[in-house]
Amino acid sequence: MKRLAIAALGVAAVFVVAGSALAAGGTRASVIFDSTSPNGPATNQPSYGPEAYAFESIGDEITFAGTARSLSSVTVTLSSWACQQGTWNGQDCFTPSGATFSHAITLTIWDANDPATPLVTSTQTFDVPYRPSASSKCTGTDAGKWYASALKTCKNGITDDVTFNFSNETLPDTLVYAISYNTNHYGPNPLLVAGPYDSLNVAIADGEPTVGVSTGDNFANATPAVQFKAGNGS
Repeated sequence: MKRLAIAALGVAAVFVVAGSALAAGGTRASVIFDSTSPNGPATNQPSYGPEAYAFESIGDEITFAGTARSLSSVTVTLSSWACQQGTWNGQDCFTPSGATFSHAITLTIWDANDPATPLVTSTQTFDVPYRPSASSKCTGTDAGKWYASALKTCKNGITDDVTFNFSNETLPDTLVYAISYNTNHYGPNPLLVAGPYDSLNVAIADGEPTVGVSTGDNFANATPAVQFKAGNGS
């Protein structure tokens, strides 16, 4: 039964991990939860951000598949709507190719049966891409968007994966996770300064997880696009 509210999280998190690979110490890691796109990385997907939706964190309560529980990595899918110059909704977005901005993001994990004490907390600074410049191919209601040539579609934001690496922390079968980051007015400790992070969102899963189960209730009943990888199991 879904019962986890966004206000109870205090931080927000999204995990993405693909395939099998060697974890720390040479142990083979496997995916134990996956709510990322089953069709592979998307140029963009639905998303929620703290500045746009006025929240401190976003996450979920999940139950893992298989028996592996030694956490090796968590990859979070983000959606960046930030422009180096101009704004995504002002039809004047301009971004030089390859431009990025740095921002600190926190991932926190709790045992679902003991939400008072975090099992794992990690804060890392990631280089996040600005979204591409507004394209002349995007007109009418799409004016100001960038053009994804491979899909022949106009987009507002662009997805980006960030990965948290861990040293084989042991996880319970069911946990609560969250990711959080500060923006001008929201996050755990608002910065009170406008920046590109105000246009940074957490990507949302398109449908049910393909591995594991989402058992929680989060912001707008949306499941973040995440994937957990762990070793010592099958």
